[in-house]
Amino acid sequence: MSEFELRDPIHKRITFNAFEKSIIDHPFFQRMRFVSQLGFLQSYVYPGGVHNRFEHCLGAMHVAGRLFGRFVASSRLPRERLSKDELRALGQCVRIAGLLHDIGHGPFSHASEVVFPQFQDLPMDWTWWKHGKEKRRAAHEDYSVLLVQTLCREGVLDDDFGQDVASLIHAGVKPSKFFESLMDRIPSLHRVIKGLISGEVDCDRMDYLLRDGYYCGVAYGQYDLDWLISSMGVTEQDGELIFTLTENGVRAFEDFLLARYHMIDQVYFHKTKAGFTHYLERAILEKEIKLEIPTDPYAYADLRDGAVIEMMFEAAKKDKNYWCQHLMQRIPAKRILRLHDENPDDREQLEELIELCEKNEIGYFTHSADNALTLLGEKREGHQPIFVSKKILGGVEYVPMFVYSDLLKKYNEKIRFTDFFVLREDVEAFEELIEKIK
Repeated sequence: MSEFELRDPIHKRITFNAFEKSIIDHPFFQRMRFVSQLGFLQSYVYPGGVHNRFEHCLGAMHVAGRLFGRFVASSRLPRERLSKDELRALGQCVRIAGLLHDIGHGPFSHASEVVFPQFQDLPMDWTWWKHGKEKRRAAHEDYSVLLVQTLCREGVLDDDFGQDVASLIHAGVKPSKFFESLMDRIPSLHRVIKGLISGEVDCDRMDYLLRDGYYCGVAYGQYDLDWLISSMGVTEQDGELIFTLTENGVRAFEDFLLARYHMIDQVYFHKTKAGFTHYLERAILEKEIKLEIPTDPYAYADLRDGAVIEMMFEAAKKDKNYWCQHLMQRIPAKRILRLHDENPDDREQLEELIELCEKNEIGYFTHSADNALTLLGEKREGHQPIFVSKKILGGVEYVPMFVYSDLLKKYNEKIRFTDFFVLREDVEAFEELIEKIK
């Protein structure tokens, strides 16, 4: 039973119970108030885009609960093979996974990951992991698992419950014996439930598209959340659970995909934001600011955006700190061109631009996007396909979404490009060179 509620500009009313409140009130989660959703750099372009991961995670928990409710209501299978207590526990696990899916983000999110420590150096309980230690740089998802494990050690979460939450957040974590017992009755259960947290139509994307569009003041991220959820379902095919959409829900799904496409193109990879993100990464890598990412979970939880901002303000006082000065004085690089990777002429032009700049000592950098709009057309292990419930004479047939939707096929290959930038003080020299070449 929900005992608490808050008002939210996206979902209007978000309710939560006492157990969820105990996690929300924990310092690990309260820290999310001070980690911005889009980075402070985004507010250089969209002044209203100053919302944080705290409110996004609350929204993701809310959507995760709605998606799980639809999962249970749309099929008799989970109700027939799982008890009410098991369904209740599973639903709680899904909501907490939505709540904690971003808890491992560092300051300024992905920008700080360039100096993350090695994955194998994190003080993990490695019994949770499918493959144990791996030689690679840690990512924010790894820190999410580390913080979940720390909540288990504190007694905030039960060990099995925490492991199941982590398994929905991170592909490298195996489910606990409790979840495995449910999978004895529904073998594909974990894959389907994980799709609610990290999939083609998951609680993360369903919240952040609406939230980011709202706070940035753009119309790109809009789609019909209620209609999309109501058209979703699950069914059993060849002994496996599959995600389904009704035929009249396909347009809502396509709107969702287009919302993501336009947000990536116009907001997430906006030229000014991309340029300043590069500045921040260089400031970190060239040690203009002393940002060190600790492996200790409590020290990591002390890292917030504000501390890094103050470092940059201090560093910007020194002339030698080029990147921090340009960041804090808001002096952007100039994007010269956006070049599409699938175009041979664009690839050749990029090489020519790089050679030109290097030969003439002109400062430049590139920023690339390589995002598939959806993976529905690909066959990958653990990937959750979506099928359209198409009515035919005498029944229903399930058509893969990628086959059914012409729009999806058309737009799926377009988010691959490279932006070419020239440093602001070299723009005039660069343009003079281009004029001479012409």
